[in-house]
This record gives sequence, structure tokens and C-alpha cells, in this order.
Amino acid sequence: MRLRNARMVDLVTGTAGRPHDIVVSGPRIYRSDVAATGADDDGSEIDLQGRWVMPGLWDAHVHFDLWAMACRWPDAGRADSAAELCARLGGITEQRTDDEPIIAMGAQPWTWPDTLAGAMLDAISATRPIVVVAANLHTAWTNGAARRHWGMDREDLADGVLHEKDAFRLEDRFSVVDETMLDEWVARAQELAASRGIVGVTDMQHGPGRIRTWRRRAARPDQLLRVVIACWGDNLDEAIASGMRTDHPLDEAGWLRGGPLKIISDGSFTAQTAWCSRPYGDPGDGLDPHGAPSITREKLATLMGRAELHGLQTAVHAIGDRAITMALDCFTETGATGSIEHAAVPSPSDISRMAELGLRASVQPVHMLADRGLVEERWPAETDRFFPLRSMLEAGVPLSFGTDAPVAPVDPWLTIQTAVLRALPGQEAWHSREALSIAQALRASTGRIGALVPGGYADLIALDENPFATEPDRLGRTEVFLTMANGRITWWADAAD
Repeated sequence: MRLRNARMVDLVTGTAGRPHDIVVSGPRIYRSDVAATGADDDGSEIDLQGRWVMPGLWDAHVHFDLWAMACRWPDAGRADSAAELCARLGGITEQRTDDEPIIAMGAQPWTWPDTLAGAMLDAISATRPIVVVAANLHTAWTNGAARRHWGMDREDLADGVLHEKDAFRLEDRFSVVDETMLDEWVARAQELAASRGIVGVTDMQHGPGRIRTWRRRAARPDQLLRVVIACWGDNLDEAIASGMRTDHPLDEAGWLRGGPLKIISDGSFTAQTAWCSRPYGDPGDGLDPHGAPSITREKLATLMGRAELHGLQTAVHAIGDRAITMALDCFTETGATGSIEHAAVPSPSDISRMAELGLRASVQPVHMLADRGLVEERWPAETDRFFPLRSMLEAGVPLSFGTDAPVAPVDPWLTIQTAVLRALPGQEAWHSREALSIAQALRASTGRIGALVPGGYADLIALDENPFATEPDRLGRTEVFLTMANGRITWWADAAD
């Protein structure tokens, strides 16, 4: 494959060269210094007409199956109140002639003027299972039919509100759908990701048999993304028995690699369950005012040590400062390697510890758009501590960006824009001194790959404009002309048209 007339973008220097040709052989770049007037190759070619080519983008944290489902189910994030959402769900129920469950995802109750209750869903239907999942995935609301349907009809859940582990347990159960149908949904979700320039994801989806599932999908002709597959604590034995090791290949075609052990150590800000040193005030619903750990320090260290022994890095979900400190204590104790996932409010001393331990910060900048209101309300004097992206980078902590989809859409350009603006376009920046440059945000979105070089993987994108010449408030509208992953064209705007 020859890509003609490409301007190669260097994300370290922020420069782009003169147009020349790129030759791709198999999954790798064979040459990138070919004169635009060079001889034809035997393979196919695409004339990029001077477009800008850079390393492809990665989503470093996504629950891929759940996101593929959310793309097909009712979007609760469109509702401005609990009453409006219930009215919409009632309309869907009236239109449906089957008795299948209704699952709405993406609710943002922290922005609503009213409160959603399980009784409101019971009023819609006493027989059809109805579930509403918060955008943070840490809270869910159900009617009685849903709790009976998925075996969660416990007395302590009679109000229909499920938090943390109960919410996760419900999500696991309603995620069990027809395998063939889900594979089709996942294939369409990969197309959407590729159209935004994504060449690979780290899949944090919970559940057994994830390696087997992705091997089945990667054998299909419509596999479009490289996938790093994580495992969870309750499937660690399975991952070890399979021989999975972090960053080692899991298929011959090069689509799949072993990922980390994922461990959740606390909740989320919008659920008011992230484990923090400062109290939320009165979070309501019997929740601890400081949030709470989701795992004991002893169990966290045991899991991390076992993973490291078997060649697996650890990705610890730690949002609150107390959770981050506990995670770093366990990294220090066990010698484990890996990342802090989310890392939303690390203390200055813990930022230094992350750098000393060689840990990555896997961050989702878009989350600050949802968290900002709650943080400003509950900790107005300490808002400068949240999402310290530049401070982490300057301390030597590598950043990897993702979305945590379906918490946020799989849209790397919105992620990049938010890291640069620290706000939506037109809003006042939230502590602009922690904003990143466009180059820094792009490198955090490419797996820290700064340039395409001969011998490197042919994971690349072509853009209609130079990203360094784009106004920051327009980054979210960046159009991708072509995406190539594993040496295969996975998105081409001309073909889509």
C-alpha cells in the first residue's frame, strides 16, 4: 500500500514535512521517505493530496461491550430531569409490543432538579424490567420487575437504587445478550471509533472469557481495532491459566495483546463515593461523607503482587486522593507496575511518588466537565487540585488518555479539546495552568507515540488540516479522512461517501 502526498506530522516538534509518499508493507511502515514522484508499487495506492498524517489515536480505558450496547439503547443523558426521563421511558414502553427489558444508560442525575426513584420506574411498568444507569456506571435505578428478572430482589434494594458493587453486578447481568447480536453491535461500534481516528483500545470490560471473545471477533473480516484486553480479580486465575501477559500478543494477526489486571479501589465523584480526605458534606442515601474504599488494602496488595508475579501489570481505579495514596502504598509494597486509572485528585506528594514508581496516569479529561459542578460546590477552596494534568506531566508521570466509555462517548477529539481548554468551548477554563498544549494532548492520545517511523506499526490517521494550526475550540470537530490500523484501511471518508 502506498499513501501518496502525505505531510508527516511530528507530535514532539509540532512540525509537518513536505508531501511525500509512505509505503506500508503488512502491518508496518516500510518506508516514509519516498519521493512523491517515485515509481509505482505493485500494491494499491491512495493519494492523500497533501493531507496531514500522524500516529493513530488510542482510547486507553473503555468498556467496549457495554459501550456497544449503550449505542443501541435509550440515551438517558438526553433527559434534563427525572420526570422527563420517565416520560420518555413511558413512551418507549407504550410503543413496544414485546416484553423485553428497557435499559437506558447515561443518566446525569447530578444535573437534575428532581430525584429519580425506583417507584417512578414501577409506575411505568410493573411487569417489564426497566433499568436506568448513571453515566458514571456506579449507580443504577430499577423497578421491581428488573430486580426479579436479574435475581436482585433483596430487601435492602427495595427502593430500587443500586450503588457500586450492586450496580456493577446488575450491569454484568444485563450485559449477557445474544452472542451473535453483540458481535454485530461491537463491529458497528468499531466502525464508529475508526471514523474518529481510533486505531486501538484498552478494553476494561468485566466478565469471563474475554480473550476467547476477542479472538472470535478478531477472526472476522470486520475487525478494525487493536485491542489490549484487561482482566479483573475474579478472572485472574483464568488469565494466568491462558498464559496472558501484559503487552504480549494474543493472536497471530496482531490485533490482540494482553493487558493489565483491573482493580477498582473506590467510587466516583458524581456518585459521591470516590474516597477523599475531605467530606462531601451530606451525600445522602446513607453514603459515607468521605466516600469509601471498594477493597481492603490487604486484598489490593495481594492481587497486585500475584499479577506482577505472572507478568501482568495492574491498572488501579483510584479517583479520590485517599484511594490514590492507598494504591501507591500497594505499588510500593509489591513492586508492581502499571497505572493509576482516573487519578483525578492526587496530592502533590503522590504525583511525585507516581513518577518515582514509573507509573502511568490513565486519565479521562472529559470527566472534568461532569465533575466540575460538584467539586466547586463541595470543595470550593481546593478546586485547583483536580485533574492536575500539566503537573503530572511536568513531574515525569506519563499520561494516557481515554474516555471510560460508556461514561463518555468514544471521541478522542473531545478528549483532546478538553485537555487543552479545560472547559467546553465558550466556558471559562478550569484552572488553565493545568491545561496541556495541543502536542501534549495528542501524544497522550496516541499511546505516547510522537512520530511515524519506518519499521513502526502502520497505525495512522490522515487529517484534512494540520492539528497544530487548528484553533483549540475547534479540536472537537476535527474530521478524519483516513484511518489505518494494523496495516489495514479501517476508515476512508471517500469510501464512506
